[in-house]
Amino acid sequence: MTSSKASIKSFKDLRIASLLPSTTDICIALGLQSNVVGITHECDFPLPDDSSKSSPFKHHFVICQAAIQNDPAATIAKKPLTLTVSHIDPSKATQAEIDLAVKTSLHDGLSLYNLNDDALSQAQPDIILTQSLCEVCAVAKDEVDDKVSCRLPPNQCQVLSLEPESLEEVTETFVRIADACGVPERGEELRRSFWEGAERVLLATKKSGIVKTKEALPKLLFLEWVDPPFNGGHWIPDMVEKWSGCRTATSWVTNTCKSVQLSWQQIYDADPDLVVIACCGFDLKRNEKDALAARELLKPLRAFKEGRIYAADGNLYFARPGPALREGIAILSRCAYDGDKDVVKELEGLGWLPNEGEGWARVVYDQEAVDTSIADMED
Repeated sequence: MTSSKASIKSFKDLRIASLLPSTTDICIALGLQSNVVGITHECDFPLPDDSSKSSPFKHHFVICQAAIQNDPAATIAKKPLTLTVSHIDPSKATQAEIDLAVKTSLHDGLSLYNLNDDALSQAQPDIILTQSLCEVCAVAKDEVDDKVSCRLPPNQCQVLSLEPESLEEVTETFVRIADACGVPERGEELRRSFWEGAERVLLATKKSGIVKTKEALPKLLFLEWVDPPFNGGHWIPDMVEKWSGCRTATSWVTNTCKSVQLSWQQIYDADPDLVVIACCGFDLKRNEKDALAARELLKPLRAFKEGRIYAADGNLYFARPGPALREGIAILSRCAYDGDKDVVKELEGLGWLPNEGEGWARVVYDQEAVDTSIADMED
């Protein structure tokens, strides 16, 4: 939905405020980074190498190549203003402490994030990209509307609110943002490239000489949080069940898009073949750390005993509904088919699977508790 409807300029003059890391990623993928004047404190906004203003950005997701080729200025940008502030520092809190803070905030009707009024006034955006899907992930939509009406001239700014719940809806946001910014063809190209990549991952898993039936597909448990445990919601089930060549270990969770808190007994009863820990907002290093800290909770699992606990960069590749979900799908498949040489070869031949140790990693526990290594699925 949109509000505060404003007449949109030519995209070359457009000023974009992105209040979500995912929409910042989408703007970069569409070649609109030079139009972005405001971002959140959580956004990644890589700048060109200082030695060459025309050098390309470093990306961790699919890029609309035609946009870059047709518009060299798209790779030239300066650091946007930071428009948001957070009332919690996840780097200094445990998962249990963060969970309590989030639940307390929701109970009290308070937000963990707020807009910086002065920065918004200075940015003078023509369009603001935000969301109303998750109450704990970003500045509340009502606050955005209030600040726009108070801090910006009437009819100057359009607010585009995005609420994707499925993977299909995520790719539709590529088109919606591109349309709103005056480059519709780029949105279509980005969506097409994303699905082509997802299809290549799924085809790679079909190279397996071991997995022949649906019942034999690896049973994957995706943990969006560990303490307490939550499964992955929204677009994550699509990534697991439709595109990664896996079955979900939480098949009993139905009729909900949101992630669901699980009990450890439910997890033990599910008996997953592998566990991928990709907690919301955490990078690979933090997820590895928390996976190691959860050793005693994970220890009863067969996946633990067989060395099939993995950590991934949940912040970049799973939590953000943007173009990097393509890489997230590839990570899931790479972990699930870790012992299948044919599939691994195909996945590593994609050219954009994040490297082990950078986007994902096996969690290594002491050797007394875990089998020495992952056996070939062919053995």
